[in-house]
Amino acid sequence: MAGLRTMLRALVVPAVLLASVAAGLAQSSFEMKPPGTTPFGMSPATPAAPAAPAAPPVGAAEAPFQMVPGRPAPTLTVPGAAARPAAATAPAASATQPDRMIVPMPRLVLEGETDAHAWTVNLTAEEAARPATFWISYLNAVVVMPEASRLRVTVNGQNVFETPINASQAPARLSAQVRAGLLRAGPNLVRFDVVQRHRTDCSVSSTYELWTQINGAATGLSFAGGAPPMSGGAEALPAFGLDAQGSTTLRIALTGPLAVGNGRALRAAQALALHGRFANPVVTIAEGDVARAPPGTLTVVLGMAGELPRVMGSPPPDAADRPVARFVNDQRLGPNTFVISGPTLGEVDAAIERLATVRPPSPDSVATASWNAPDAPLFNGARGVRLADLGVSTQEFSGRRLRVRFAVALPADFYATAYGEGRLLLDAAYTDVVRPGSHVDLYVNGQIASTIAVTSTSGGLLQREPINFPLLNFRPGVNEMWLEVILDTEADERCLPGTTLPGTSRFVLFDSSEFQFDDFARIGRRPDLAAFAASAFPYNRDSGPLALVLGQNDAATLSAAGTLLTRLALASGAVLPLDLSPVSSSLSERSAIFVGAIGQIAPGILTQVGIADTARVNWLAGPGEDAARPSGDSGRYDDVLNRFRERQKTDPAPDAADTAAPRETGEVFLRWRDALAGGGGVSGLVTGFEAWMKRTFNISYASLRFGEAAQSLYEPASRTSVLMAQGTSPSNAAAWTVVAGRSPELLAAGLTSLTVNEMWIRISGHILSYQASTGRMDRREGGAYDFVVTEPLGFVNLRLVAANWLSINILPYALMLVAASVILGIATSLLLRRLGRTS
Repeated sequence: MAGLRTMLRALVVPAVLLASVAAGLAQSSFEMKPPGTTPFGMSPATPAAPAAPAAPPVGAAEAPFQMVPGRPAPTLTVPGAAARPAAATAPAASATQPDRMIVPMPRLVLEGETDAHAWTVNLTAEEAARPATFWISYLNAVVVMPEASRLRVTVNGQNVFETPINASQAPARLSAQVRAGLLRAGPNLVRFDVVQRHRTDCSVSSTYELWTQINGAATGLSFAGGAPPMSGGAEALPAFGLDAQGSTTLRIALTGPLAVGNGRALRAAQALALHGRFANPVVTIAEGDVARAPPGTLTVVLGMAGELPRVMGSPPPDAADRPVARFVNDQRLGPNTFVISGPTLGEVDAAIERLATVRPPSPDSVATASWNAPDAPLFNGARGVRLADLGVSTQEFSGRRLRVRFAVALPADFYATAYGEGRLLLDAAYTDVVRPGSHVDLYVNGQIASTIAVTSTSGGLLQREPINFPLLNFRPGVNEMWLEVILDTEADERCLPGTTLPGTSRFVLFDSSEFQFDDFARIGRRPDLAAFAASAFPYNRDSGPLALVLGQNDAATLSAAGTLLTRLALASGAVLPLDLSPVSSSLSERSAIFVGAIGQIAPGILTQVGIADTARVNWLAGPGEDAARPSGDSGRYDDVLNRFRERQKTDPAPDAADTAAPRETGEVFLRWRDALAGGGGVSGLVTGFEAWMKRTFNISYASLRFGEAAQSLYEPASRTSVLMAQGTSPSNAAAWTVVAGRSPELLAAGLTSLTVNEMWIRISGHILSYQASTGRMDRREGGAYDFVVTEPLGFVNLRLVAANWLSINILPYALMLVAASVILGIATSLLLRRLGRTS
């Protein structure tokens, strides 16, 4: 019966839609409405009529989209464009890419029935004053129903695009004129929203098949007469653009020897990234002749004024008299060249110091607006923030799965994962069509944190309904969260033709809902890579310069170090002072970062941070896989195929077990333990009981111990691109961090993808290995760590620290309770002997 119903639905739905076209419906369900209505103009008062399907766009399905000059790209025509203030138009035949690409990430995918993403784009005053055209290119899943799905783009709260989602066969490319006065100098808020409906399926699981991917290389702004050249000094840096991967490359051309200018280059790179507030900065050190920069690459010429002609064609004349740090239009390197120079090396250092003077970061938020607006609020203790302040607006919903995303940030000394608690005070309502069994879920960093079930059969209004959640999955730095509402209705179960179309709203989420944290413990831990990524902790607390030890002094290693340091500077909000020639005898007492190929890192340093010396040989001996991950579905397909091939290579057939290649002991042990958990014997019973305790009470045998368990030295998998590990110095007085790759070139390439925001905020643990080809991160938590006092240890904070420590160390806590009970019993007995009456 289920198969017959699916066949009938597939036949009936197109017939219903064709009939609606023939009837000539007078009004679409997605007309633009005045402000204050529901998203995309859907009114909850009356059911929406079936939307009239748009005519197939000419060329949208006939020819694939190609970025070739002179070839017209496929376009989509937006229905009702004449009635809207901002209408999509056919792109010019000669246009290949916008003047300013604006997508601040390698892949922007909008998923589910509703999704949105917002960020800021900075423009210069001249760019904002010019007539502009907004370009967008996208591809969507084949199951998305174009008649009922919409993509909308707004700039500074005003519509630029609203179009059916109809590009499942080939990428669509559209353009729209931006009305005068909409763009402004400085930050401009850009927001992408989608409403997507499935063609035939009404189940909740089918909503995970809905996606629209934005093509970053063909999405952005074009200006009349082309992009104006950059001018001015450091204040103009935020308006510098991105490349197709959402990164800004700082290409630093040194006028003198590399050994002399490496420290200046790294300090200048940090200062430029801080002034520019770039979403994903990448540093490359240029050697030899420097060509014109491609889009998204800022050429920085660094050196004394007398040496500038070696690199550029028209040096600024005032550099011979005073320190200079500004944009110039160079005849050899191009119009957007940034020069940092002066008559002497001292004047060059003065120019860099001037650049390094930046405004301190806000104590109440973390700057994320360049890739995820608004800025994430920073919770330093008990605090409440409304969803409206997190970028979530009131939403009325008629589908099956509503998901809204937001982000919060925690300090580097956050220490409350085992006992802390927060809550979401939910303001929402649902109608009587929503059946019991529906639920509201809260996710933290991809893991479900809490849920509440719908129990009423007659609808309900939720006012300040608490959804309590533990802080188990939170970490220092930016934490991604989303609220997901799963609605179960009788209409969706029957799934008659037209059910997937938007109708009367079933659920409403109010932006007055509030996200709250209780007070939590504040104390730093060392080692902790999550705190390192969050704010360069503990290096941001050092008073002296940071010892930076490079594997070798070449351009590739220096580029890798520059990319790492610019990310740390953005995280800490300040330029880290550097010492690139530390005295070896003093390193045991100093904080240090070691960057280079694994073979160039001294063996004693590797073992100090928990890496096996054999990794210097075994890692290089295995096959490498350091290519960038393919985008889109092909990337996911390649990941599955590669994992299958690896399994074929490493998993022998049963009759070939004796001749199989040796594998890691830990991997074999875990596989055998998991296999025996369901078997017989004493071992199976013990392992099964441990698994039950872990599932039920989150208690394992590792929790029932004194002190920290000794851990074996870590050896990375052969396909690892970047290895990051943190430990303590031999004197246990400072932190050491090692960032290594198979070679300097592969390390620089791997850090380019690891430092992208969506990957960087996932860094945690004591040791982390990252595969650039798959985006996979393997983490190892440290066995032992030291506390670093960051806040005064008053009674309240000390109590909270003790509460978290005792929650992690269960056996000492239990023995303390037993000891306290024994002492109380003895004291009571002695007291009764002296004061009591014998019976």
